[in-house]
Amino acid sequence: MFFNDPSAFEEFFSPIAGNVHVRPAIGSSFNADISMQKLDKVGLFTVSAGSFAAHKEAHNEFYGLTIPLDSSFTISSDQFPQSYESGMGHITSPGNPLDLTCKRKCHFLACTFFLAPLNQYLQKLLQTDSEEFASLSPDVLLGTPNGGALLGTVVQAWTRLNQQNHSLSENELLELEDDLLASLVLYANKQPEEQNTPFSSRLKYAEEYICANLKNPVTRDTLAEVSGGSIRSLSRVFQQKHGMGPMTFLRRRRLEAIYLDLLSAERGSTTITQMATSYGFSHFGKFAIEYKTMFGESPSASLAKK
Repeated sequence: MFFNDPSAFEEFFSPIAGNVHVRPAIGSSFNADISMQKLDKVGLFTVSAGSFAAHKEAHNEFYGLTIPLDSSFTISSDQFPQSYESGMGHITSPGNPLDLTCKRKCHFLACTFFLAPLNQYLQKLLQTDSEEFASLSPDVLLGTPNGGALLGTVVQAWTRLNQQNHSLSENELLELEDDLLASLVLYANKQPEEQNTPFSSRLKYAEEYICANLKNPVTRDTLAEVSGGSIRSLSRVFQQKHGMGPMTFLRRRRLEAIYLDLLSAERGSTTITQMATSYGFSHFGKFAIEYKTMFGESPSASLAKK
């Protein structure tokens, strides 16, 4: 929905983010387009604007993940600005204010995890009486395995909620919310004892190498060398953690990266074939099938959302 009145935008936006003050970051002309999906436990939205600034006072309403899709945005915390570009997201935690500024060609995807249902979910998922959520760094490195898993869940949820000619059933919506809440809880509650074992260290090295080389050739022997173990043992720990082998994990991370690139691509600046090729896909028919299976829409449909 398009707005040229900041007050009308704030009113429309309030069910998902509460009281937020918005304005143009440059000049006095406000033009912003928002697409929003509010569920019982989470909310997702994209904002596209010429320039955009948002301020929210410290609150206890939600955790918010914001992912840049086009140009960078700046978050000011304790008066120290931090720029967030492609590959890095930002998490706003309860108890903290939010000051977001995007001066030109603002375009971002965001997800709010409402605090009350998140705490209830935390107790059930981790089988604990505590409602204390893990302390979260505001910086989310989307190219790391943990950040990539969180990103992938949000991207797939947004895509499913916006499929044309298909409304999700009540069960599908509940399962989608479950995926989103679980992704944040698991992102925040990594078990340090698992990270200190030799096998998990090898897995971590391989995951990080894959995420850092999505546009470069990645082979099994290279992964074995990087991880310091055999490809057989590496495949076993990938299967245990991700339910897939390392090469399937690689293809999924590449497809997620292409999805975000398509959402942020300037109209006419690239083609789907060029983008698929840059990530190592040469069989375009198979690529299109895999893409649609993963995101529920064709690459051209994603590109048309821009």
